[in-house]
Amino acid sequence: MKNSYLIPVLLFGLICALPSCEADKVSIKYYSEEEYETLTASLNLPENPFSYSTSFVPDHRTDAVATLGRVLFYDKNLSKDNSVSCASCHKQNLAFADDVPFSQGIEGRSTARNSIALGVFRSFSEYSNDPGTTLFWDGRVDNLHDQMIETIANPNEMGMELHEIKEKIKDLEYYKILTLKAFNTEVLSESLILFSLEGFMNSINSSRSKFDNAARSSFIPEANWDLLTDAENEGKQLFINHCQNCHSNGLEEISSFFNDIRSANNGLDLVYTDKGAGEFDNSPDALAIFKVPSLRNIELSAPYMHDGRFATLEDVIDFYSEGIQGHVNLHPFLKENGHPKRFNFTETEKEALIQFLKTLTDTKMVTEAKWSDPFI
Repeated sequence: MKNSYLIPVLLFGLICALPSCEADKVSIKYYSEEEYETLTASLNLPENPFSYSTSFVPDHRTDAVATLGRVLFYDKNLSKDNSVSCASCHKQNLAFADDVPFSQGIEGRSTARNSIALGVFRSFSEYSNDPGTTLFWDGRVDNLHDQMIETIANPNEMGMELHEIKEKIKDLEYYKILTLKAFNTEVLSESLILFSLEGFMNSINSSRSKFDNAARSSFIPEANWDLLTDAENEGKQLFINHCQNCHSNGLEEISSFFNDIRSANNGLDLVYTDKGAGEFDNSPDALAIFKVPSLRNIELSAPYMHDGRFATLEDVIDFYSEGIQGHVNLHPFLKENGHPKRFNFTETEKEALIQFLKTLTDTKMVTEAKWSDPFI
């Protein structure tokens, strides 16, 4: 009889499953009619927030914070001349990257480096909160909070201090409503601006590519995976043999061991105009050291490298095949007998590698409504 207490609960569930019970259900609106009318005058938001929680348990606070962060991410009010938003340099359809070597900031200025893609991690939250993570191409900060402050304040990008943003948007009615839902206050402080942006960015994840589907159905990295073509499987094996040493981050399913390489010199030049980590670290070992990016959604995030010098994946593969330069800080994995390594891929191998890299594209992530522009 110890489970007898379940009987009333089950009976109640069965009764309420009947059609007559449907009419008695109370519809609970997240926004009042007045609030929603105010929001939709400027924003395209659903009546109930999208789910941004990474767990199976609904988390309304997470949803409300990320919703506010989404609006901030796409709002050009965050820039000095109202010309750019965070999304101007991080476009959803490009895996939150940009399609030019250097993005355009305020007053027609250009960024100093290529915009790093945000949508190239199985979980951006896990990546950004990893103690070993560094951000920017030169790795000068180790947390998203500081990265956002620098980006927003950069005179070539958004040119705003947080206190200026706070004053600029404080009277916008849609922010009052969204802030109230997220934090039980209408005052959007500097810290809450950052917290909300972080909540939205940390919700971004990419885990529904052809590669992910194939990996879930096979547990042997070196075996041919049923969901991949012959060319894709050949490319996967070439990747395991030649690329995984540096690019295993985010692709652990095919990595027989994990090398925690976050930054390196990959031999782009003998002499660099951009010193990379050497811009803020005077150590000789920091010269021309740059971030090693994740390769998820690499098909979408061209052009490539810190300066966007390579327009296509073909250009990238050609470089690694025949063009690595013998810089003094060239990573050991790219050396052979003390000299720059020559992978000398055949044309067939190059094409197979590219076919495999294209399996890393998550077409759902780049069209997901909850990460899209709410101003259109």
